[in-house]
Amino acid sequence: MKKIFLLMAIVLPFVLISCGDDKDEPKSLEELLMGRWESSWEIDGDKYHNIAIFDSEHQFYHSGYKNDTQIIRASYTWELNGNTLKLIRNYDSAQSTHEITIKDNTLTISGYRETYHKVDS
Repeated sequence: MKKIFLLMAIVLPFVLISCGDDKDEPKSLEELLMGRWESSWEIDGDKYHNIAIFDSEHQFYHSGYKNDTQIIRASYTWELNGNTLKLIRNYDSAQSTHEITIKDNTLTISGYRETYHKVDS
């Protein structure tokens, strides 16, 4: 019986320490960016809807709709350096750079007037 109590006295502190502070590490901006984002707005009675998907293989897919009719569809390769997003269009290699911020599942991209809201990861 003394051996069991001795063993518990030795093992219990390690168990308690290992079960301590299990807070998740904050996600990087890149991890937060990955997933599906959407934005919607209305101008002069026309309804617009954008879908932006950033995947883990650094592909970015963008679709734009006006009154439920697709008006744009493009794919890009994306790179992130700090909060600077570089987009390289896949079909002609045209490039653009944008400053981004993500806060409370809202994505803001410089040069775009709309903001995006995260739909899924």
